[in-house]
Amino acid sequence: MSARILLVDDDAALLDALPEALRLRMNGIQIDTSETAIDALERIRETDYDAIVSDIKMPGMDGLTLLREIRELRPATPTLMITGHGERDLAVQALRGGAYDFVQKPIDRDYFVASLKRAIQLRRLDREVEQQRLALERHARVLEHVDDGVFLLDDAGVVQHWNPAAQAITGIAPDRALGRPAAEILPGWEAVAPLIPIATAPTPGSVEAKVVPLELDGRELWLSISGVTFSDGVVYAFRSLTEERALEELKGEFIATVSHELRTPLAAVYGSAQTLLREDIDLDEADKKRLLDVIAQESERLSRIADDILYASNLDSGQFALGEKRIDLRALAQDVVEEMRACFAARQDISIELTISAVLDPVAGDPDKLRQVLINLIDNAVKYSPDGGRVEVAIEPREGGVRISVRDEGIGIASLEQRRIFGKFYRVDPGLTRGVGGTGLGLYICRELVRRMEGRLSVSSDEGKGSTFSVDLPLAAAGTEAAAVAQTV
Repeated sequence: MSARILLVDDDAALLDALPEALRLRMNGIQIDTSETAIDALERIRETDYDAIVSDIKMPGMDGLTLLREIRELRPATPTLMITGHGERDLAVQALRGGAYDFVQKPIDRDYFVASLKRAIQLRRLDREVEQQRLALERHARVLEHVDDGVFLLDDAGVVQHWNPAAQAITGIAPDRALGRPAAEILPGWEAVAPLIPIATAPTPGSVEAKVVPLELDGRELWLSISGVTFSDGVVYAFRSLTEERALEELKGEFIATVSHELRTPLAAVYGSAQTLLREDIDLDEADKKRLLDVIAQESERLSRIADDILYASNLDSGQFALGEKRIDLRALAQDVVEEMRACFAARQDISIELTISAVLDPVAGDPDKLRQVLINLIDNAVKYSPDGGRVEVAIEPREGGVRISVRDEGIGIASLEQRRIFGKFYRVDPGLTRGVGGTGLGLYICRELVRRMEGRLSVSSDEGKGSTFSVDLPLAAAGTEAAAVAQTV
């Protein structure tokens, strides 16, 4: 038995005889001796012994006091106390003070050796448990820093571990997950769990992760997940593919939208050009002009599509910079409304009106980009009012800023679609738009431009009754409060 013990006693004869007796009965044992408790404490501070044996009655610091010190310094080290014959009260005090065992003088060496072996074995087991605990802590710390979500389910399906990445991906904190069945915290788990591949050993490539959907707090998550079974349950590792899946859907929408939007003007341009090139048709000047107008208009439409795509790409790449000036909203809005009235002069069923509060403080932003936002919002309001009606642009002061609202009496937007209309390539159901085209990038670009001016673009709408788009912008400087007198321009 390879072990190291400390023997403390003021009896020099015992310190000579007892170690020899122990060495005969315990192979490989190393014994240190101390004649005083003070010397013993120095040794205990330096060495983590497998066991300590101390006499109770010693001059100066006695064994019970030494025991208390040992419990402070080395609480896991088993300590055997040697008592004189008839000193049972001291032995009881020692046991109550945390002693592992006591041995009476004269020492029964067989009992003493057996007790000491048990103490050493206990210390060895304690050390193994501590090593395992430290190893588990190291493993846990590793799991705390991996990018993949990791959680452990026991045989009853209860969550026993939930790492920070699992929280980051799902939004579920450990205190909500630990100790609860997976089916309670992961809606739909019972349906997808049988689909998840489970390996019997953590061998690379042993199983291929399965992509499964889960709905958490009203949002859909797509997780690539696999598991490994072991004695304590199943460890699952997963990562989110939600963004990748959304990107794939976005690519699909982009291809479908752009191909549709390009096909119509290209067909018109191609058809008009082919007609002009035909020698078997005699076209007068009016027909030629009409066909050339078609080519020019559809070419402009193609150019706008390309511009929208490039514009959105620049916004996403971070290579887009806004100018910052004090914007006179009154002058800007009046100019935009007059331009849009001229643009839609042929729509006799549409009226575009402007209402501005009498007192407006200037806002900070890029006037050209804000002009682009207003043109797009008014253009949408007219286009999505197929039965005509009133489009009102209203500007009013708000606390710390100004709100620009564009209201229409058009087809409106369903509540479920209102959360999606500011996404790329999204358009209101084409079946309701009565032929209104577009790339679906306009509102995305507007939102990003307003956001970069530290503002906010929002929508409120009732399906079939119209929509209101609101642009909230901060003031360029602290303004003076005054009563707002509305006027119609």
